[in-house]
Amino acid sequence: MNKRYKEQFLEFVYRGERTPLSIGTLMVCLLCLLFIIVATFTQINVSHVLPSFDEAGDFVFKNVSNPYVPQIPVVIFIAAILGPLFGFLTMLLYLFIGFFIWPVFALGGGLDYVKSGLFGYILGYIFAVIPVGRILEKKYNLKNIFLATIVGVLTVHLCGMLYCMLLAMLKIVSFSYVSSAIHSLGGIKTFYDVVISFIFLILAIPTKMILWIAMRSSITKKLKKSKKPVEII
Repeated sequence: MNKRYKEQFLEFVYRGERTPLSIGTLMVCLLCLLFIIVATFTQINVSHVLPSFDEAGDFVFKNVSNPYVPQIPVVIFIAAILGPLFGFLTMLLYLFIGFFIWPVFALGGGLDYVKSGLFGYILGYIFAVIPVGRILEKKYNLKNIFLATIVGVLTVHLCGMLYCMLLAMLKIVSFSYVSSAIHSLGGIKTFYDVVISFIFLILAIPTKMILWIAMRSSITKKLKKSKKPVEII
């Protein structure tokens, strides 16, 4: 790549600046909000080979297929695109819409949704975007991508499990419900969350290269050009 084309290419690269307040950023927030709503109602079947034991006790490989909803990878993807502040605000807007405007949560909406064990995972979305966004703001390399993936997925699942146990202690739901909820949303699906979230964070690099043009073109806040070197994986 010669110098001319390299300079043109680097104009698309996120330069380590914080996400600015601009009309473009607000439009990207709405786009990300639509993305999480679509992901909430998208179910895919993940098929793969899993080592197991048959009835005779012999070690075999079985073909398994599990339904999967990619909400957690999308939340982590949004944190990478918008950063901690605007990612947090986008998740709050998602929560507000689900409570007062439209049933955009997996099992409906409204204030009564706080009695659902799944609400803990939505709280996890809100808390996960902050550490994920901060990690990736420092330096967007493979080490931080892996760290952000683990931190983001564990934050969501930890919030979900703790909230389920809180509901059980308050006798809003039974402990058997807590066990079944954790079993259905954890286990192999946590592994799916890690793998797919990592892939989504890789895809966030070219995505942000393009969207950053809109977010930098602020008419409400004049940005100073960053003197930091461009970090490319």
